[in-house]
Amino acid sequence: MLPEVYFLRYAFTCARVLVDYVKTITEEEWEAMRQAVETETPMDRAYLEKVFPKPIRELKKISPDYWNIAVIREYFWNRHEEALTKTLPPLIKRLCVVRKGKLIQQFGDVFKVDLEDGDIRNINVLYNDAKVGDTVMVHYGYAVEKV
Repeated sequence: MLPEVYFLRYAFTCARVLVDYVKTITEEEWEAMRQAVETETPMDRAYLEKVFPKPIRELKKISPDYWNIAVIREYFWNRHEEALTKTLPPLIKRLCVVRKGKLIQQFGDVFKVDLEDGDIRNINVLYNDAKVGDTVMVHYGYAVEKV
């Protein structure tokens, strides 16, 4: 998988905040991101850096080779929560935290996930072949990847 595709899987989910609260992207831009994620089509790096400047700054702190899946994973799994803006409403901030969980039930295209602390949520899945029992990383209502 290309780093741009991997980055967008995580960033796109929080992009809802950019539409609804921050208002720096349009609904059409979010929809284009959604389609890119679903088809694993890379978006232009310059565009991603413009739309997601804060995560990009944080990635650069980790490594000058920041367009790298290991660096992107390190940021979203271990450092994203620290970088969240203090002005987000608490519920939105809670959704933006990347957490590990287990898919425990399926209802059509939606899965119920147990986030290992009794927090049970209904989520969508951004990877192919999802099944009950998968351990996944969850970000803003989406299982981004199986781990």
